[in-house]
Amino acid sequence: MSDALSTLQRSVLEKYRTLADCLHELNDTLVELNTDSDTNPEQVLAQMREIEVKIALVGTLLKGSVYSLVLQRNMGKQAPGGKAK
Repeated sequence: MSDALSTLQRSVLEKYRTLADCLHELNDTLVELNTDSDTNPEQVLAQMREIEVKIALVGTLLKGSVYSLVLQRNMGKQAPGGKAK
């Protein structure tokens, strides 16, 4: 069996390495939150709720922009008589 990895195998291993790094970073953050005496769980939850609202707003704006773009393209494809070009 060959020791060389295929491109797909290297890609999968790289993704696993990235995932492992992210999980280690998350673990470090959680340990820091659990050991920090200044951190109040209610404050963390409030901050996370604010972030959640902002993310939802961005998602809504993105959906609206995409919908508007699709409508504009569809309108542009139609001839003045209402028939497609």
